[in-house]
Amino acid sequence: MRFFIIILFVTVCIAAWFLRPRKNMSKSRKYAILSVTLLSLVLACAAVGYQSLQNATGKFVSDVSVTLSIIGYILICAAILASAGFAIAHKGEVAQGIGFGICIAVVISIIELGLLEWMVGLPLYMTQ
Repeated sequence: MRFFIIILFVTVCIAAWFLRPRKNMSKSRKYAILSVTLLSLVLACAAVGYQSLQNATGKFVSDVSVTLSIIGYILICAAILASAGFAIAHKGEVAQGIGFGICIAVVISIIELGLLEWMVGLPLYMTQ
């Protein structure tokens, strides 16, 4: 599992390098990057925050934090579909902005997954 996460992280970093913002990018590309990144960041912070509240009360695994992380993964999948739709519609700037936002969102979700596993004490895929 950790090897897969390392490969995913390296792949995302390479994709982010190719999709990185330039000096003179359009406002639509900035908004596309912010929309994908901020949604993922808010969900990750909420999941980690709620799990820390559960740890403070002595509970083990929070179903809410697991649900929030799954919603974050679903939003990343929806952003991939949106990026493909904008690419098909020949809106290259927006598609590249969403693609860069997806790269940042995947890095955020990897960090979130690591934090949640550390806080819970076992991998999240073994909670049931």
